[in-house]
Amino acid sequence: MYTASDYIVDFLLSKNINQAFVVTGGACAFVVDAMGRNKEFTYTSFHHEQSASMAADAVYRVENSKIGVTVATSGPGATNLITGIACSYFDSIPSIHITGQVNSKESSKYLEANVRQAGFQETDIVRMVEPITKAAKKVEDFLDLKNTLEEFYLEAISGRMGPVLIDIPMDVQQEEVAKFTRKEVFTKKTDFNITKEHADKLNTFFKSSKRPLVLFGAGIGLSNSQDKVINWINSLNVPFVSSWNGMSYFDHCNKNYYGHIGVYGNRGSNNIIQNCDALLVLGSRLDNRQRGGNVDNFAPGAQKLVIDIDINELNKYDETYYVLNYDLSYIDDLTSNIYFNEVDQDWADFIETQKDKYLFKDLSTYHKENNSLSPYAVTEKIVNNLPEKSILIPECGANLCWVYQTMKIKDTKVFTSGGNSPMGYTIPATIGAKLANPESLVFGILGDGGFQMNIQELQTINYLNLDIKLFIYNNFGYGIIKQFQDTYMSSRYEASGLGYSQPNFEEVANLFGFEYRKIESLEDLCIDDLCSNQKIIFDIMLDPNTEIEPKTEMGRVINDQFPYQTDEEFEKNNYFFLKSSDYNRPTN
Repeated sequence: MYTASDYIVDFLLSKNINQAFVVTGGACAFVVDAMGRNKEFTYTSFHHEQSASMAADAVYRVENSKIGVTVATSGPGATNLITGIACSYFDSIPSIHITGQVNSKESSKYLEANVRQAGFQETDIVRMVEPITKAAKKVEDFLDLKNTLEEFYLEAISGRMGPVLIDIPMDVQQEEVAKFTRKEVFTKKTDFNITKEHADKLNTFFKSSKRPLVLFGAGIGLSNSQDKVINWINSLNVPFVSSWNGMSYFDHCNKNYYGHIGVYGNRGSNNIIQNCDALLVLGSRLDNRQRGGNVDNFAPGAQKLVIDIDINELNKYDETYYVLNYDLSYIDDLTSNIYFNEVDQDWADFIETQKDKYLFKDLSTYHKENNSLSPYAVTEKIVNNLPEKSILIPECGANLCWVYQTMKIKDTKVFTSGGNSPMGYTIPATIGAKLANPESLVFGILGDGGFQMNIQELQTINYLNLDIKLFIYNNFGYGIIKQFQDTYMSSRYEASGLGYSQPNFEEVANLFGFEYRKIESLEDLCIDDLCSNQKIIFDIMLDPNTEIEPKTEMGRVINDQFPYQTDEEFEKNNYFFLKSSDYNRPTN
């Protein structure tokens, strides 16, 4: 008998999706069974649904022709998916989540009962995930399922992409149906056009500019337009900086690249964006991790043109921003209307000075003052020695900052869950990345706290015998919170150091079949280990109070970061900024 569950599997195969990440249960068992019976399809069993959804989030990030899929049961199985779904939603990553639901005749709706729950584990997952999905629906019958699969797949990959969820009652999963037949392949649709008004604005935007700058956002890479944008930038010799999520899409040795901006951004790059007079923002939503909390003094002397696919993101800007709602997949029509004058020599000298002084330089002071291992030096050694076309997935908090502040990549794919940024992301994401791209070597960097969040998936890595390598930046607590507590709570490390604990990581590594390396000095880190076919846990021993440097603190502009510069140095680095800003620098 061919059922609706078989139809789901054949539909996924028709979209070049041949694997799913699952935790089985009674309400989804028929779908999982159909996947197991289909010789063209593979499922991977995880030990927690959150991990499955985080692994699914990683798939499109490494193989943007494929979409990650999860299957989970009703109730707790479905609710456990939520954190990973949020990762995809905030970073515009398409993914499909299939949840089982109680039989239709057991539901509170069918029984017309205003009760909290009728069927066992009945939970209204659709209403729970509606705010963090592009679309979510409980289907009523097979025809509804058939139409929803097509509609939601297209929704996930169209416009500003994102996750979708389909909730399927058990009786619908078992319906006998006609076999799937391939239909016309759906493609992304666009309603974006360059009007004459837009063309005129683009033509004149940089006309009088002496200090132009482009901000390279992740939307460029998500639209697969990175090569075209880089070629355009190089042909015009235009300087550009990047958001963190944009940093994976180009060679950092590009002569026109001047670093990454933001609260934890490069000091020189922040000086550059704050001193420009015309800023073109391509595919970046300019959240408060990029502009800082003092948004009125973000690039205050600049005309700002923001181009984004999501009109709702554009509606948040005030009248000092010019905005254009546009799909960067059609970048050629856009860039053909943008012209730059030759860069002013004073500006060229300024940005080169900032680049030479700050970019790819380890200027941190904590390890020198405390005679401890520098996470910046460790990161530099790791990144500089990764094999070609590796995949590197840092997590969140201090370890994430140390990686993005340090890394200089050419063809390494680096990504994280930028918007949601949960602890526990890296381990499942490395699994998803490795299964999506088996030929690449996959590395994860995470803190000792995050390592414990989804530690059970070490067994998944062990069972699948994946040669994944994990670097624990072990500062014995939650370092980024400690630094926050240093500034605002007189170094009272409540729940970040006090009350925090960790197991013996060597014993954990041995338990799950990993090799273990304890790293107490830079020399302990063996480069040959990076190229091996072993799964390895590197336990990198850091001082518990190792700091993130630089960092923008509350109330300050992004070009006024800790460790604080003298007033003389600040003024020297921000001549143009200070002429156009009303910023009153706080006392250090």
